[in-house]
Amino acid sequence: MRKRTVFSIAVFTTLFGLLFQYRILSFLRRLDFNVTPFGTKFTLPFTASDFPVGALPFYYTLDYLNTVWFTTLLGLFIAGGVIVFFRHRLHLLSGGPRWAQVGAGTLLGLPNLFCSCCAVSVAAGLQRAGAAPGTLLSFFLAAPSLNVVVILLAFEMLPLKLAVARLVLGAAAVILPAIILAKQTFTGEAKPIPASPVERESAAALLGEWLKQTGLVAKTVFPFLLSGIVIVSIVKTLLPLEAIAIQLSDGLLSTVGAAALGTFIMVPTFTEVLWVSEGLKHGLGTGPAVALLTTLPAVSFPSLWALGKVTGSYRTAAILGLIIFLLGAGGGLVFSLF
Repeated sequence: MRKRTVFSIAVFTTLFGLLFQYRILSFLRRLDFNVTPFGTKFTLPFTASDFPVGALPFYYTLDYLNTVWFTTLLGLFIAGGVIVFFRHRLHLLSGGPRWAQVGAGTLLGLPNLFCSCCAVSVAAGLQRAGAAPGTLLSFFLAAPSLNVVVILLAFEMLPLKLAVARLVLGAAAVILPAIILAKQTFTGEAKPIPASPVERESAAALLGEWLKQTGLVAKTVFPFLLSGIVIVSIVKTLLPLEAIAIQLSDGLLSTVGAAALGTFIMVPTFTEVLWVSEGLKHGLGTGPAVALLTTLPAVSFPSLWALGKVTGSYRTAAILGLIIFLLGAGGGLVFSLF
């Protein structure tokens, strides 16, 4: 057991060290510091203008994967580590009142500075480790919605009212859906596995089990994420979603449209703040801005599709998407009154 503890500390120290350096240095880079985090996107030898219209979905998919490849890998390895090293503890979160499940998942999500597409991989690890539905869902939502680095960026780049909206509605986007859906029963492919330890406690055995579980999570999650990203990329080819989003003026239809767009499309972490910051220069209204700040980080079509596969409940994923949409639209309308 001591070898397991030492190995798990080494694994998670390395993984979170890599994640924090990437997020913090990326944050500083957005503030014009001359830093380059390890894991940044590669320089591609082509741009969107090099592709015919029919091939643009391929470009958009590749460009997005190039942006999130590093955090996607970290999410998968963290998921594998959760299964191997914490499944004998996480089953303790499988009971208790809903508020306790949601609180535990929120606390677990705070240090995981992921976008929703990366957070769903760790959610798969939590599912296999025996975490409760409320814990799994609140983690999945807290990692992107309460990402402290992005909230700091919001207070740096956005008007105070919008930064407060990002924080308040981000918290609501975690608590309300997770409380409502905490009593769901998940029966997905990523079923909880026994809490028995690896037969041999050698570092090689632990490493092998960690890599095996990481691979199983990738096999479950990645095909659905990739398919969802391709679908969104096809829609982006037909409709200039970014251009539409940053030019929405105030009003009921614009706010509802922004909420629908933000619930559907996937974006890397930080992007919701950058979109809104740019949109304010082009007349973006307060209502649509708040709707985008709420929905863009919380969910996306690819992450919800993968979550449905992980939990075995596409109904739950659909309800979750609907709640986030309503919260974004409602929050946008409320904040536009001030």
